[in-house]
Amino acid sequence: MNLEEGKILCLQGDHSQSFYIVKKGLLSATSKDEQNGIQIQNFGPGSTFGELCLIAGEPMEYTVRAEQESEIEIIPQSVLQDTMARQPIWLKSILAFLAQRNSIAQENKRKSDLITTFPSLLFILSKFQNKQIYLKEIQRELKNFSELSTLGIYKLLIILQDFKLVRLLSESVTVENKTLLKLLYETLRHRAIYKSTSPNILSLTDQAILTSFVKAACDKGKLQPDGLIAINTEELIEQTKKSMHGMSLTLRSLETLLQKRLLLVSPQTTVKISELPGLELIPKISADFDRLLNLLELNRIYPLLDKKLISGL
Repeated sequence: MNLEEGKILCLQGDHSQSFYIVKKGLLSATSKDEQNGIQIQNFGPGSTFGELCLIAGEPMEYTVRAEQESEIEIIPQSVLQDTMARQPIWLKSILAFLAQRNSIAQENKRKSDLITTFPSLLFILSKFQNKQIYLKEIQRELKNFSELSTLGIYKLLIILQDFKLVRLLSESVTVENKTLLKLLYETLRHRAIYKSTSPNILSLTDQAILTSFVKAACDKGKLQPDGLIAINTEELIEQTKKSMHGMSLTLRSLETLLQKRLLLVSPQTTVKISELPGLELIPKISADFDRLLNLLELNRIYPLLDKKLISGL
């Protein structure tokens, strides 16, 4: 079959049930997603496409147009069926298996592209000065890191919206918590580089103590001149007992949080914390309240993220 320049061979979504071989010329294939994003690839001499249409009867993945005068050989499904009738019965099973494996590989690649693009999206969203960012700006910036389609980017933004980190509008995104976006990016970056858990991720005990601090601070916390929120140590001990089913708060259980300076003794002491006999010598404990809130939210999101990326898209 000869195809003149500019002519369309097939449309995305067509049930052509044919296989195509390009013998001469050049064709372009465009795939439009649900958000009007377009991906383009070219087929030159020797290229083939439409194998899933032929074997599995699936609709055409893209619209194919001749960029120059081209010659195409078309193999319809009827020809395949006639050929298969003369072949061993197991050949059809092999072809169906290969078509299924190809479909699985494409789905795995789609998920892989989403997962690998996600940290780049976090980085881009966190670096913009304005809270409101146009989707076209995000697309333009992401092209430096990924070829993910507009639909793929939109799906990642939906995940961030589910976590209340952004709010999606028709043509833009409003960033709700830039600090937490940065924290999440740094956490994923640390995991990718060092293959280990980020220091931002808290143990269950540390989470429980910080949650107790936040609750006590909301009720009886006092703002300090340095901008920190302080509570009486007795109040933290009491709140910890309520929140952690009678657990007694000790210097030992506070050790990691004090070392990371997530919690600070107030007033500061020149004596090493490890050398103090007990909490009774620490009248108050203070912390950066917003920082604690962001860390606790990060630790809520982090365990859900991988599952959301893999199975939620």
